[in-house]
Amino acid sequence: METQLTFLAIFAHPDDEIGSGATLARYSDAGHRIVLVCASRGEAATIYCDACATRENLAEVRTRELEAACRHIGIGELRWLDWPDGGIKEMPRAAAVGQISRLIREIQPDVIITHPETGLYPHPDHLAVWEIVRAAFNAAADGDEYPDAGAAWAAARLFARAISQSFFDAAPAFAQYRVQLNGQQLPFIPTPDDQVDVTMRVEPWVDRRMAAWDCHRSQHNPDGAFTNVPQEVRRAMAANEQFILAAARVPLPEGVNDDLLAGLARGQPEPVAAADDVTALRAALAFHRAHLLVCDNYAHTSSEPSFTALARDLTEGHQEAIYLLARALRRAGAPAGEVEADRRIVTESWRQADATAKARFLSAASQQAIAGYQAQAAAGSVEHATWQELAALAQAQAAAIQKLTG
Repeated sequence: METQLTFLAIFAHPDDEIGSGATLARYSDAGHRIVLVCASRGEAATIYCDACATRENLAEVRTRELEAACRHIGIGELRWLDWPDGGIKEMPRAAAVGQISRLIREIQPDVIITHPETGLYPHPDHLAVWEIVRAAFNAAADGDEYPDAGAAWAAARLFARAISQSFFDAAPAFAQYRVQLNGQQLPFIPTPDDQVDVTMRVEPWVDRRMAAWDCHRSQHNPDGAFTNVPQEVRRAMAANEQFILAAARVPLPEGVNDDLLAGLARGQPEPVAAADDVTALRAALAFHRAHLLVCDNYAHTSSEPSFTALARDLTEGHQEAIYLLARALRRAGAPAGEVEADRRIVTESWRQADATAKARFLSAASQQAIAGYQAQAAAGSVEHATWQELAALAQAQAAAIQKLTG
């Protein structure tokens, strides 16, 4: 048996666990500890089975439904927060983060799974649970935060569920479906395929996931999201559950994209990106966001076709660099969204009078990037592989500029 590790899955409602049900079943069968925390009892939901529940007993019915689903999946521990269904976003945020932090410190999970930043669809409860769990992932590891909530515990990884754009493309009926909530029509939101970090190949556990869904009879909407999706497409989705690595203290091993636990073992030292490494990642992100703006501007304003084509090619390279850096910052637990383009670079780009001067400006920037990224890679940081990839991208850009300018 594999070394036993602990999963903590935190979702807003009974039945939200189904989207990662085959993955949890796979790890349960491997001997890992699976703990599910359900924030609400789902008492405000629409009832789709009149013989199953009434408005008065829906919370109790959904409690029993989730208990039965857990047995199919192999979830050994089920905890309830009893937060208000439909009202999680209104709860005092600091208290909610403290409650999850206490649970993390008590349960000591290696991996946490929750809703994504988009909610998959923008249900206010999903969005609020994401924000609370993301904050608690950091707070639980900091002994100065919530000092009365137990000894600090640093979970290794935080994953969020995802559904790839390619699934939306294969299931247009699903893509067009809207969840009706309080007079709103909420769309499901895809994740670009290249931003999915892990795809779990869990075909042997799909029937367990389906059996768990069958337990949630009160929520079987005859006009639901999957009503018009072909059975083979639904099964393919269930057999390939997808996740985004939202934050990590132990990065996924290079090249591994099919195992949430890859490289983890109880008691191992946890590599954490140093503060100066995070600073370097942020600076690089600001650099590439600035050059993305510069190259896009050059591509749209140049009258020379060859230089326009070069600027467009460079734009694609900067987009790839931004993706790599944003992913590295997520692993380090540092938000990438607040990093803005370096305005000094943008301003300097405006001073270049013609295509020759602009090419020299871009060439100098690529050479600067190569030297900086190679130095970072040689320093032996946790993000060694990221710096190497960035250096390779900068070298390709330098070569493209050299080819044009001779």
